[in-house]
Amino acid sequence: MTESVRRVVLGTTLLALLTLGVALRLFQWREAPPGPWIDEALALRAARSAAATGAPLVGTTPLQPPDAGFVNFWVTNLALRAISAIDRGAGGGIASVRAISIGPSLLLLLGAAALAAQASLGRPLPLLSACALLSTSSWLLSTGRWGWLAVMTSGIAVLATAAALRAGHRFSRGWAATAGGLLGLSAWGYPAAWALVPLPFLVLAGAWRRDRAEGTGPRLFPVAVAGLAGWLLVTAPLAVHYAGHPERALARTRELSATRDGSSPLSALSRNAVSYAKLFVVGGDPNERHGDPERPVLPAAVTGLALAGAADGLRRRGAARLLAAIAGLLLVASLLAVEESANAFRTSLAAPFLIVLSALGAERLAGALGPARQTFAAAAITLVLAVSALLDTAGFLRWLVSPRLYGAFGGPERDLADAVSAELSLRGPADVLLAPAAARNAFVVDALLQRPSSATPAIRQASSLGELRAVPSRDLLFADAATAERSSTPRALGAVPVAAGGALPGQPGWVLWRVPAVRAAERARAFLEGFPRIPAYGAGFLFVPEEGLYTFSSRGGVDARLDGGVVFDAARPAGALRARLAPGRHELAVLRLAPGAVLSITGPDGFVLPAP
Repeated sequence: MTESVRRVVLGTTLLALLTLGVALRLFQWREAPPGPWIDEALALRAARSAAATGAPLVGTTPLQPPDAGFVNFWVTNLALRAISAIDRGAGGGIASVRAISIGPSLLLLLGAAALAAQASLGRPLPLLSACALLSTSSWLLSTGRWGWLAVMTSGIAVLATAAALRAGHRFSRGWAATAGGLLGLSAWGYPAAWALVPLPFLVLAGAWRRDRAEGTGPRLFPVAVAGLAGWLLVTAPLAVHYAGHPERALARTRELSATRDGSSPLSALSRNAVSYAKLFVVGGDPNERHGDPERPVLPAAVTGLALAGAADGLRRRGAARLLAAIAGLLLVASLLAVEESANAFRTSLAAPFLIVLSALGAERLAGALGPARQTFAAAAITLVLAVSALLDTAGFLRWLVSPRLYGAFGGPERDLADAVSAELSLRGPADVLLAPAAARNAFVVDALLQRPSSATPAIRQASSLGELRAVPSRDLLFADAATAERSSTPRALGAVPVAAGGALPGQPGWVLWRVPAVRAAERARAFLEGFPRIPAYGAGFLFVPEEGLYTFSSRGGVDARLDGGVVFDAARPAGALRARLAPGRHELAVLRLAPGAVLSITGPDGFVLPAP
């Protein structure tokens, strides 16, 4: 076979494998999993709010809503702007939910293929092996359906590593600066990437030792310095922001710390080490969202070859050493988190590096058997990897149709949102009211119904039709629990059921009613008459968009005055002060706000207003 024919065959095979990877990532993308994961919904909500309010790029926004009992982590506004751009391009609904994960997963696939090409220098066995495993990995495929920021961050990290290897091969300061900048950009994403903070310094130290040992020839140290400079340039603004807001930088760390429950660091680390060993050897993550709980995150053969590749990398300089260092940093960071069991999602950033390491390990194993047996060994290893890829693909396809995903991924909430959309298209506009008994999380329903260009909630919340906190001007679509005792009030108001569904074990599901506008307005006015009306006057600090019932909650020590007369303070229980406000601007004077205290205002729609 001539060299030109060999290149054509290699290119065609590579293209076929990547096409398979793209096809698997797009297969039944609207239907599977059945609905959004809550963090996706919260991400869309935060992204839409950040875009609408013009939040500064160098800043952060809490993923959890303001009235949550804790902050999962603070998402950088730069990442939220990227999500907002994807959201606008997709057009909202389930398309936006999927796009913020599937789009980055395609970037990750192509970036990891570029990493494999740089790590293998185009040698067929490791390059094709890596691309086959990257395309079919159930770990990457399942995470790519809902992993949003983690997948985006992983894609940037693999591109940074590919650029770093290219810089090392060519002694290019330009590629090194690009690699450093991309690595710095990854720090603006999912917090797991912070485990890579030591990497530029480790590379710098390794380059210094290499140049000192070599003595002559091209020098790597200036290249590593350029990479460090690029990393510092991109991470500096984020570092300055977190220096001014250390509580935001440490929010995720405090939540996940392995010692937060009082355990000693040694016992926590040993417990986690055993859990993660099981994750890779005998079983998967028990969390159904993270993949098949009955299968390791990587096939056993792939894990073994990855260990061989890492061992070879630690023994010799080269691409495998860098990949082993990155995978090691990401995995060690996971050991520092509190875990009841190993978390496949939290370690997913290590997946592409482990897979490429396994391909390099396969090549080293084939070569270790000697020239006489190398062809046979390569064929045998290729067969093992092909079987592993097929089994991994089958595992992912089984995961897609698992009945447990309906509850795990907001299937009932998506069906409710779809029913609302269908009803609005069929019978015309209406306000949407959601009772907490009808859905486990209102943010999922709201994210599916809200348009990308709006930060205003698409739904309202109320415990029942007897507590309408604003007067509707049109028909009302009311979603409530599908129980007989809760159907009497809607029927008494002349409502008709238009859809039902969402039943889960132990949960009755929901029913969607259409309530005539006149009867809904009468009921709302009757409820609001029980509260004194506070008119708007003058210029102030709180803008009220519509007349309705507003709830003021405080946590941590707040004394304030509303319109010069109504006082609420930390002595009141949360939600104790409810006021009927007229549209316009109201003066809200905060007299005392203790450190860390929170004042939140919930509007008639049941969502917390932006901070005044």
